[in-house]
Amino acid sequence: MHARARRAGIGLLAGAILAAVLTGGGSLASSAPPSSPATTVAQMKAAVNAASSVHLDGVLHNSGRSVALDMGLLRSGGFAGTIVGNGVPLTLIDTGGKVYIKATPAFLRELKVSSAVCSLMCGKYVELTSAQTRAVAGNFTMRNLLASLTGTLPEFADAGTTTVNGRPARVLRASDGSMLDVAAIGTPYPLRAIGKAHSGRLDFTQWNSVPRLVAPPASQVINISSLGGLRPA
Repeated sequence: MHARARRAGIGLLAGAILAAVLTGGGSLASSAPPSSPATTVAQMKAAVNAASSVHLDGVLHNSGRSVALDMGLLRSGGFAGTIVGNGVPLTLIDTGGKVYIKATPAFLRELKVSSAVCSLMCGKYVELTSAQTRAVAGNFTMRNLLASLTGTLPEFADAGTTTVNGRPARVLRASDGSMLDVAAIGTPYPLRAIGKAHSGRLDFTQWNSVPRLVAPPASQVINISSLGGLRPA
């Protein structure tokens, strides 16, 4: 498995996520008594920028691609979770310095490596090199994946209230159909973002409470450099 092939597969998934989030819009809610939508959005942005961690869960659609995301992010650096693109699950762990990718039959088929490799690698984690770690970690920072919430947003109007994962939320809707559900009680964190034209949905949970990320056990880790590289089938 050449480093370039691995980076290409990871980069396509990361790019699809970022593009869908950045063009998808979202949904918000704020605390009572309700402030104006513009004030709520400003408060939401400040809350997101100050948060130390968050968990993302949802499905995003962009240019005919669907990507499912289930991932915890730390502001200090690090992430852990699963991305599914084209039916291929990609489980990653970044402990804030090293990135590990779980080898699965589907993932190895996607990279077109010999099926014999699976007997050696499947079920274990591949430790990326320092250069690969920097490239992957740069795509999955908390700042990057939440950029669609803290950058330029459409103008929102009040659209009532709802409950998201058991929490009361204020619903804000934009003219393009995108929505943001923002916590109505306590800090106005975004709880759910729904993109325009069915471009996807993301739920935001575990604000400031994502558990500390732990590397896989050493017995389950393969250092790719020690294998002398893997060749495509």
